[in-house]
Amino acid sequence: MVAVIDRQKVLAAAGSDKELAYKLRSYAGRVRFDIPGQAFDLLISDGVATKIEDADGEADITFSAPEEFWTQALAAALPAPGYETVTTAMAHGLTVSADFVRVVAPWQIGWTRLYQVVRESVTGPAPRREFRDPFHETDTAVGRYMYVDANGVEARIYYETAGTGPIPMLLQSTAGADGRQYRHLLADPQMQERFTMYAYDLPYHGKSMPPIGVRWWEQPYLPSRDELINWVVAIADKLGLDNPYFMGCSVGGQLALDLAAERGDRFGAFISLNGWYGNPPLFPGFSNDLFRTPAIADSYAPALNYGGTAPVAPEPNAHETYWIYRSSFPGIYAGDNDYFAYEHDLKKNGHKIDAHAKPVYVVTGQYDPASDDEVNGGPAVEKFVPGAKFVKVEGLGHFAPCDDPIGFSEAIVPILDEVIAKAGAAK
Repeated sequence: MVAVIDRQKVLAAAGSDKELAYKLRSYAGRVRFDIPGQAFDLLISDGVATKIEDADGEADITFSAPEEFWTQALAAALPAPGYETVTTAMAHGLTVSADFVRVVAPWQIGWTRLYQVVRESVTGPAPRREFRDPFHETDTAVGRYMYVDANGVEARIYYETAGTGPIPMLLQSTAGADGRQYRHLLADPQMQERFTMYAYDLPYHGKSMPPIGVRWWEQPYLPSRDELINWVVAIADKLGLDNPYFMGCSVGGQLALDLAAERGDRFGAFISLNGWYGNPPLFPGFSNDLFRTPAIADSYAPALNYGGTAPVAPEPNAHETYWIYRSSFPGIYAGDNDYFAYEHDLKKNGHKIDAHAKPVYVVTGQYDPASDDEVNGGPAVEKFVPGAKFVKVEGLGHFAPCDDPIGFSEAIVPILDEVIAKAGAAK
């Protein structure tokens, strides 16, 4: 049974929320929540909810779902995985109906907030972790540039390095993002003792420019699996790293597994954060062209990714994840995501992985879809790749190194100690 909705509490929350007013600024229209037996419309003016009334007539945008969805979504302050935001809820039955180009995409970050405000007006606020920033004294990362040759071209690559540990480690960010996602990990003294870390920006990302001589303004960014692998290997070669560990998140998690399959000889261990065994399930008709079409707001992809942050992540860190994505060049996320969603598939090359010779770990957050998919997700890597290990971490989401750096550190350091021990025993 769906919880009883107090409409006046909804209106008071949506009418006084500063974040919502900012994120929906300049929007005006009728927003419908089509909840069986309790449907209502919010009238929005310049981002502020001014009136709530029975659902009637045509709405500009409608959030609808079966009763079972709303029962789960409104059951508790801490939502079950998949019900925390519009982004994740769309895979569990939530439908958003509106003019996509004119209404949905430009204000996606606002719709994400509105869903949260309405949900929490019923359940109370989700118990986010306290923001902590304890690494000021050890935030000593140094940034440099180097010229790297791969795939027949040369690129000026930016990277940051920190730590004096005996094991080199390469850090790969999520799709379309850059090494800033690892700034907290680079400053973590426990990591600095164990590793010498290198957080790099692939060409087209962050402070790394497109490769020299490539007429990137005439063509979309569409990297293949092998091209991405070649860049990572070339970066390791240019840095002169001997048997480095590779840890990547999301698209970096896919790369960790593909590197284990295709270049297991070059690295000492592979840590896949939120990586998949096979192709992740996608919405019907989904295409990454959404994120490279000029008519669709550039803010749409970053808003979706903000929706992938964990509901318990500290609020400033979750918004930092969004900030990093907003500063990415349009279309870069789309190109990386094409690889993430379509080209990575261990059903094709997973048999090449020797996880007994080199540790292969898949670490997923509770709020990441890969954590519970037994067919294509993280558990399948352990099931189908002999010697690989799967670890699910409670409370973390898809962007844990960035949106919950302290929670991530507390989880990953013991796991990495296990990896170090296993790598030493294998050697």
